Amino acid sequence: MNVTVLALAVSLITLALTHGAAWFAGRGSLDNKRLSDALAYAEVLVEQQDKADVFAAALERERAGRAAQNKTITREVIRYVELPPERRCDLDGAWRLLHDAAATGTPAETADVAAGQAEPVTDAAALDTVANNYEQCREYIAQIEGWQRWYETVK
Repeated sequence: MNVTVLALAVSLITLALTHGAAWFAGRGSLDNKRLSDALAYAEVLVEQQDKADVFAAALERERAGRAAQNKTITREVIRYVELPPERRCDLDGAWRLLHDAAATGTPAETADVAAGQAEPVTDAAALDTVANNYEQCREYIAQIEGWQRWYETVK
């Protein structure tokens, strides 16, 4: 009888060790799978960051090019402002009101425009304002196009 109990105990211990080893081996392979997945995801992130860095450098080069172009436009506006007085003019105050309404998207009050209550604007001030508005608009367009290119690359 002692031999039977001993054999049963050895069988149970062997069974427990076998199943325990199998459980740990399975758990280890699961951990290895998770580690492998995490490393693969990290590689994807590194690739996307590299692409984003390339885009950032390209956008910075474009911004520098636009800055040079804007400087040229500003120089031309200044050159126009330096024209002799007989070639200069003042714009009606309604022009400024309508321009501001178009720039802000807010309708101009027609009574103010019709009554001419706004102060006149020099042509130089109008040119400077319009040039600055266009410069800012081009900057925003370039920014949005950059975001769109970035998104197309990393999606």
